[in-house]
Amino acid sequence: MYTAPTIAQFKQQFIRDFPYGTDPNVSVLDGDIINAFNLVDITINQAMWDNQTSYQIAYGYLGAHFLVLNLRASSQGLNGQWNFAQNSKSVGSVSESFTIPQRVIDNPDFMAYMKTNYGAQYLNLVWPQLCGQMFSVYGRTHP
Repeated sequence: MYTAPTIAQFKQQFIRDFPYGTDPNVSVLDGDIINAFNLVDITINQAMWDNQTSYQIAYGYLGAHFLVLNLRASSQGLNGQWNFAQNSKSVGSVSESFTIPQRVIDNPDFMAYMKTNYGAQYLNLVWPQLCGQMFSVYGRTHP
């Protein structure tokens, strides 16, 4: 059984990413990180990771994903809404489009992870674990 990172370890993993502090108007509070960790605890599957280090890295990315989602939701308040990933955007004569992989489109959980850079990085760590491993072994059956 692996242990979750501490708040200090999370801050070290994402040292440049968030403005940590004590002012709730401009800073990420330790309580914000704890709330994100609570969501990770009910989401992450420890059995997918080979060792403590890989588990902590994945935990950190998933925690950062939930932290960003929570901070966005708190800034929007009652006016907030969930938007799924878009494959094209345009403003006036400028447009941008890209292809979302079908595997992501077909899975609402994967789509949710694509809402933040941290969720996408977590998904990149999870994908190899979801593919299953196949290999051949020399042998034969007995009659």
